[in-house]
Amino acid sequence: MKRQILMRFMTIITVTVLLVIGILSFVTYNYYYVTATDVLKRHANASAVLFANSGLAYDFQDSEATIHEVLDSYAYTDAEIEVLDVKGVPRYSSTGFVSKRSLTKEEATRLLAGDTITKRYDDPSTDEHLLEVTEPVVSFGQTTGALRYTTSLAKIDQRVVEICLAILVLGIMIWGLAYIYSSRLVSSIVRPIQEVIGASDQIAKQHYDVKVNEEYTFELGELARTINYMGQQIKQQETLKDEFISGISHELRTPLTSIKGWSETLLAEPERLPEEASLGMGIIHSETERLISLVEQLLDFSKLETSRLVLYRQEVNLTEIIEAVTAQLRQKLEEKDIRIVRKLPAQVIGLYDENRLKQVFLNLLDNAIRFSPTGGEITIRLVRSERVLFLSFSDEGPGIPKNHLRHVTEKFYQVQKGKGGTGLGLAICRELVEAHEGKLFIDNQPEGGAIATILLPVTKA
Repeated sequence: MKRQILMRFMTIITVTVLLVIGILSFVTYNYYYVTATDVLKRHANASAVLFANSGLAYDFQDSEATIHEVLDSYAYTDAEIEVLDVKGVPRYSSTGFVSKRSLTKEEATRLLAGDTITKRYDDPSTDEHLLEVTEPVVSFGQTTGALRYTTSLAKIDQRVVEICLAILVLGIMIWGLAYIYSSRLVSSIVRPIQEVIGASDQIAKQHYDVKVNEEYTFELGELARTINYMGQQIKQQETLKDEFISGISHELRTPLTSIKGWSETLLAEPERLPEEASLGMGIIHSETERLISLVEQLLDFSKLETSRLVLYRQEVNLTEIIEAVTAQLRQKLEEKDIRIVRKLPAQVIGLYDENRLKQVFLNLLDNAIRFSPTGGEITIRLVRSERVLFLSFSDEGPGIPKNHLRHVTEKFYQVQKGKGGTGLGLAICRELVEAHEGKLFIDNQPEGGAIATILLPVTKA
């Protein structure tokens, strides 16, 4: 963002500086050349009037000495004076050398009309930049000849180049100063915005203790104070929510445990219960199991949110944990006639929290069973490399809609709302895997069905 703003600032400044340099150079160029031309034209005009009254403008038969005496009185610094006849042919010169540069037909016509002819050109023989002013000599209303003044513009060219270079250097210096100032100005604008963005990002990641510097002026200071206040309020609300979840979960756990215990006791002797009572107790037992699972999820969620989850790492065999999870869900597998395909090594030993990994595996396998078709197949694959373990659970179900894939591991997110559950299962799995410094990925298989992949670092005792 800083680069983009700075580029836009400097684009405007660069265009402005170039425009100013161009205008100043143009003004300088015109000032020197136009001034030089005007001065020479005024001198030529005055000289032509005097020359018309000198008596030399008619026959051009006077001696060279007389002509030079007259021309010396019309001299202009560093300029050559030539006397041209009415046809524009040079007849005399103040230097004594009569050139062959006659006027063109168009210029001769303009001369007869009484126009002053002005032009700048480069002399190919000397490579000089010259200014030439031809002023008609008018006597009794008739053009009888002309005076042509020719002077070098070398000094003026040098002066114009020096001034234009000075303007260019000054423009570059102004551009450099503008760049330094703009860079600091942009930094002073972007830095607090970046700080606010960083703080907002940290708050979004539940780091509510982040503070933004409130000493900025105007709206930035107000924004910083608002961000800090928002963080405090969210932290307070999150604390209240976590305390509520933790408290209500503990409160629910005790009566649910009692209900489960008594339902198991009564179901242990079904022959002593009427048929309807036995059916009701079975429902009570299954629903109690589901409620206890939900409460456990809420407790885990509360611990994860408040960073109170502690891993108890010990040397475990992941293959044995997977086998135990499969055995635990055998009844569900048999009810749907689902076959488990195991692609597991004999043992994979590492330092992990056995109960937490078992919780993750149970959740992923239970999801695979739930969405697998009757008579389907679930593949469990475990591969170990030198540094990473790859464990996947893949099913043959309908898969997950693409618009839900990136959200399924978010807290409280449910693909099928109203179908029961809290939307915490996969979120807790992800947190537990990341607590082991691993990663959890949920995706669809090309041939159909979903696949949950766990990447765990290899840890040894």
